[in-house]
Amino acid sequence: MRWPPLLTAVFLCLLAAPLAAQNAGETCLSPPFDEGPAELRSMVADLREAVADFPSLNAALADPMLDICVSDSLFGELGYLEADTARIVLRADLEPGLRRAVLLHELRHLDQLRLGACPSPALSMRENARAVFAIEADANAIALLVAWHLKTDGDPQVWQALENWDSTTDIAAAFAAEMETTADPARAAAAAFAAWYASDIRRERYYLSSCNAYLDRQDRMHSLAGTQQVEAGYFTALCRMPDGATYPCAEPEDAVRR
Repeated sequence: MRWPPLLTAVFLCLLAAPLAAQNAGETCLSPPFDEGPAELRSMVADLREAVADFPSLNAALADPMLDICVSDSLFGELGYLEADTARIVLRADLEPGLRRAVLLHELRHLDQLRLGACPSPALSMRENARAVFAIEADANAIALLVAWHLKTDGDPQVWQALENWDSTTDIAAAFAAEMETTADPARAAAAAFAAWYASDIRRERYYLSSCNAYLDRQDRMHSLAGTQQVEAGYFTALCRMPDGATYPCAEPEDAVRR
């Protein structure tokens, strides 16, 4: 099961099909990330430094099962997390700032697994989409939080990548506006979370992708559609700053317009 950033959403964490340890065209590093190509080792060292002040992300990076890979064979996505194997795969030709941003995004997805955010297969297809939306909104918010921190420390590369990328320009603007007004990271994360839902195109893409994945799982497992709803405490459990404090995230009433 893949947890990718911003382009394609597949969030059926349980009962996923077995995945190969490493696919053709991939180069991977495994913990402690000190053996392998210099470019990959440098990328991981940079990530470790970037999340040093963010405890839950630092803990996710220390996951002993985590592999970090680059691939020459990704065409429809920039990267993804295989939740089953704790393996992050990035497209090899990403420019450095966007590659760092995608890696942060996927690391937050791994962090979300630790928070218990993986949608249950007992959810209905519509409710699964609600959970997918929230997972993506949160991953964007926390990646922006780290990018802002790096920018204020004199390293604007990741922030500029997110600010200038069409898929996240509006979300970055919402985060920045709140930080410039209140200097409150939790409120800025909440503003970014809300901004994710403001794009009808973004929601439509993720709805279709999540539903396709949902139906694929049913076919593969010969299972019936779920009927349950997202639990009342789901958003509180998901929307946590990397220091463990909650931030006030909220979905709009018409989050899934179906």
